[in-house]
Amino acid sequence: MLEGVLYQLVEKSENGAVVRLLPDNPIYQAHFPGYPVTPGVTLVQMALECMGRTLQGAKDIKFIVPVLPTPEGQQLRYEWTLADDGKATIQAFLPDDVLCAKMSVQLA
Repeated sequence: MLEGVLYQLVEKSENGAVVRLLPDNPIYQAHFPGYPVTPGVTLVQMALECMGRTLQGAKDIKFIVPVLPTPEGQQLRYEWTLADDGKATIQAFLPDDVLCAKMSVQLA
């Protein structure tokens, strides 16, 4: 849903992915005018899309550092672990291994 609109997939592996945000997306004009920030819900959705899964429930989601767009396209690295019962732990990192979000979710 968001791939090609808000981000481009740079690389993907079994336990992670790297995406590049598309800074010209109109979402940055509204969230927030004069200080664009990537909405937290889109950070979750991008991770799910990279995993090829859908969200059934969330136990704990924390946004630690704002993800700001950059002219060249901010890169994010996702790392995840999946349990056999569909539970997943996901972390999102900015360059220089800056943790920006962590999530404990139930996948469908």
